[in-house]
Amino acid sequence: MMADEMENAEDFEAKETSKKLPLGWLILFWGLIIWGVYYFISYTPSISGWSQEKAYEESIKK
Repeated sequence: MMADEMENAEDFEAKETSKKLPLGWLILFWGLIIWGVYYFISYTPSISGWSQEKAYEESIKK
């Protein structure tokens, strides 16, 4: 009897929210994309000029 009831699982699904992502997932998705762009721009030596070697040399000078 349980298997017959589970065949129509679509009947229990909320139709108005079946294709929508939760707000938290959307915020996380777009936040990670924005963070990725920031990280790429900040730590790509040809774009920002930052390098691990320069950071090390600056720390030694202090």
